[in-house]
Amino acid sequence: MRVVAVEMSAREGSVALLESGEVVASVSWEERRENRQQLFDALKELAVDWASVDTFLVGRGPGAFSGMRISFSVVNALAAPGKQRVMAHNSGASLARQCGAARSVVVGDARREQLWVGVFEGVELVRGFELIGRDALAEWVDEGAVVLSPDRERLASVLEPFGAPGGVDEVPRAATLGEVVWERQVAGLDVELFEPLYLHPPVFVEPRFPA
Repeated sequence: MRVVAVEMSAREGSVALLESGEVVASVSWEERRENRQQLFDALKELAVDWASVDTFLVGRGPGAFSGMRISFSVVNALAAPGKQRVMAHNSGASLARQCGAARSVVVGDARREQLWVGVFEGVELVRGFELIGRDALAEWVDEGAVVLSPDRERLASVLEPFGAPGGVDEVPRAATLGEVVWERQVAGLDVELFEPLYLHPPVFVEPRFPA
């Protein structure tokens, strides 16, 4: 099975091409809001005929709202002409795989003085992502768990008491996301919803002027 994966939930974006779970090619870039052409340039670098792709996979976060919105839109557009399968999976699983710990806690900056956090055993999410206050993280970190974060620089003061995993790539990658999803499919595990993991509720802004 040929899979193209897209991951744009963090400060670096990436795309990857996988054949039967093996990474054939991958491209990554530093995310810049003013240059959304980066994703399209990276997809072009994969040099793949879109009609030959069986599944398009996207990282569903939690993470950057704009990056996830664009990646979902692009994946849908690529799959539409050939009606190929589209799938999504939480981006934290990529970090958990890159770490390789038996138990890990994936944490991100949810703004508004909040964190988003989820707990993994291996690459399986065993305590679903929630919004918490910055002072509540210790309640989520069991003894022996490794704390991972794509926002480590921004959350330095919050994460410092829990240490840092040496030599671990703390950016979710399309390639490792593709490997996780392939292994889950082989094992017959459930597929996640094809929608971004937005943890903040929608915000309604009153119109400034009457209709």
